[in-house]
Amino acid sequence: MKYFKKHWWEIIFVSALMTGFFFGISGFMEADATKYQWGNSFYETFRLFEREYHSDDIPANLMAAQWILLFAFLWLSLKIIITIIAPHFLSDIRIRLFFRKHIVICGLNEMTWNLVRKYNDEKIIVLAEERNQYAEAFEQKGIKMFFCGDIFDKIFLQKAQIPTASRLYIVTGNDKNNVEITQSAFSLLKKKNRKEALKCYTLINDRELKLLLEESALFKYRTPFFDSLLFNMNEMGIQYDLSMNIDKILPQTIDLTPEILIVGLTEKAETVILSLVHCLTMNRVPFRWMIVEKDKETIRSFQKKYAYLPDFAEIEYTDNLDTVCSNKRFTSIFVCPDNQIEAMKTALFIRYRRTDNLPNIFIFSEESENWTDVFNTDGHKILTLKNRNIFLLNTFEATVHYVMTLNSEIEILAETAHNHWRKKDAQGHYMEADEYHTLSGHLKQTNRNQIIDTYLHIFIATGKKLDITGSYSPVVFSEKDRETLAMMEHRRWMIEKYSNGWRYGDHRNDDFKIHNCLKVWEKLPESEKRKDYTAIELIINRFNEGLIT
Repeated sequence: MKYFKKHWWEIIFVSALMTGFFFGISGFMEADATKYQWGNSFYETFRLFEREYHSDDIPANLMAAQWILLFAFLWLSLKIIITIIAPHFLSDIRIRLFFRKHIVICGLNEMTWNLVRKYNDEKIIVLAEERNQYAEAFEQKGIKMFFCGDIFDKIFLQKAQIPTASRLYIVTGNDKNNVEITQSAFSLLKKKNRKEALKCYTLINDRELKLLLEESALFKYRTPFFDSLLFNMNEMGIQYDLSMNIDKILPQTIDLTPEILIVGLTEKAETVILSLVHCLTMNRVPFRWMIVEKDKETIRSFQKKYAYLPDFAEIEYTDNLDTVCSNKRFTSIFVCPDNQIEAMKTALFIRYRRTDNLPNIFIFSEESENWTDVFNTDGHKILTLKNRNIFLLNTFEATVHYVMTLNSEIEILAETAHNHWRKKDAQGHYMEADEYHTLSGHLKQTNRNQIIDTYLHIFIATGKKLDITGSYSPVVFSEKDRETLAMMEHRRWMIEKYSNGWRYGDHRNDDFKIHNCLKVWEKLPESEKRKDYTAIELIINRFNEGLIT
C-alpha cells in the first residue's frame, strides 16, 4: 500500500499500457492467426490509431485496446502537464481550493524536517529561498507543497494561503531574516479579515536579541489577526529537557547538598545554570556549582554578565578537569561545548577518569538525528552510552515538542495561573482586556516557566517525578515545606527578572524594568510572600484535582 501511494501515477499508466497491448495483440491474432504472429501483432498494436475499421467488423479486443491505449496516452499527457508544463499553476489551484487550517513553514533545514515529521498527518506547505538536501527528502516523504522564491515578499507568502492557515513557523537559520518574514506576514494579514489570530512561531537563535524583540510592537502583544511567539532553541529546549529529566539529574532523596559540575562555559551552560541555580534543598540550602573553563576572559565575561548569581548559590571556577574528576564527587555533570563531538569525547574522558558509573553525565544535542541512535543501539553493552550513564538531551526534539504542545497541558495550567490574578471590575467580573491571550509574549512565557518549574520543585520536595499524562498520587506538604517551595518560586522569579534586564528599585516601573520585589525572601512583605505561596498551591491543587489526565 505504501508503494502504491507513492507510485500510483506510474502504476496506473503501466497497467493501462500493458492491458491495452494485451487486448491489441490478442485481437490481431484472433482476427487472422496466419497473418499476425506475436511480432506483427505487437507492431500493429502501435498503429491502432491510424488504422480505419468499420464499426461492424472491428474485433471487440481491438476496440478495447484502442480505448485503453487512448486512456494511457491521455494519462501520460496529464502527468507531463502537471509535472513539467504547469506544476505551480495546478498547485496554486489545489491550495486555493483545498488548503484550510493548514501549516506553513518558512525555511528548509533540520527544524523544518522535524516539524514535518511531527505534523505528518496534516497539510503542510514549505517555503524556502532555494532547494537543498532537505527538498528531495520532503518529496520522498510525500510533501509536494514545496515552493522556492522570495520568502520576504508578501505576494509569495500569499501563495501559501497564509490568511487561511492555522500556524506559521518561521525557522530559517538567520535571525534577521526570520524577523523580516514575520513582519511581511503581519503586514499581509493586517489587510485580511481573519476570524481568529494566526499562531506565528519565530525562531531567534540570539538570546539577547530575543529579549529585545519581546519588547517590540511586532512581538509584544497579540492582535485580533496575529499571535506571535519568539522561541530560542537553547533557552526553551534545555529548560524543558531539564524539567522532564529531573529524576536523572538529582537523586530521589536529597540528603546532601547537590553539587553540579559544568564543563565548558557556553550558552548551553548558562541556560543550565539559570534554570537550576534558584533551587534549594528542603533544608533550604542552595546547590553548589563547579565550572570548568580554561578561557579566563570567558569567565570574566560570565561573572560580569551574571553578577547577581553569587547571591543565589556558591559558584567555583577551575581550568583543570582532570583534577576535578579525580578528587571530587558530583551529583550530576553537564558537558556543554558547542562542538558535539568534542562534548562526547569529554564525557567519555570523565567516565574513564572516574572509574565508576556515577554520576550521570549529560550532553546537549541540537540535531534531530542525534548520536543516541549510534551509541545506544542494541549490541554489546560496552558500546552504549546509556550503559555508562551518559545521556544526550535533544534540545531540538524538546523545542519542537514544547512549541507543538503549547496549546495543551502547559498552556492550560499557565492560563489557570494567570486567571487567578486577573483584575475584576466594580461588578466583580473579570476584565476582558486582562484575558490570557491579551498578555505580551514575555508575560505568557513567564506563566509557562512557572508551570515547568513546578516539576523541579515537586521532585525536590517528594523525590517523585510528576507524570501529567498518567496517574499519580496527590501531593501534600507541611507548612515548612510549603514555605520552602514558595522561597524557590520567588528565587526563580528573581532569576527570570534579572536575566531579562530588570533591577531593584523602591518603586515599581515596568517601562524601565524596575521592581521593588527584587529582594531576598526574608525582606519581602507578607503580602508579596502570599503571592508565592498561592502560585505554588494553585499549581499543586490543579495537579491534585486531576485537571490533566
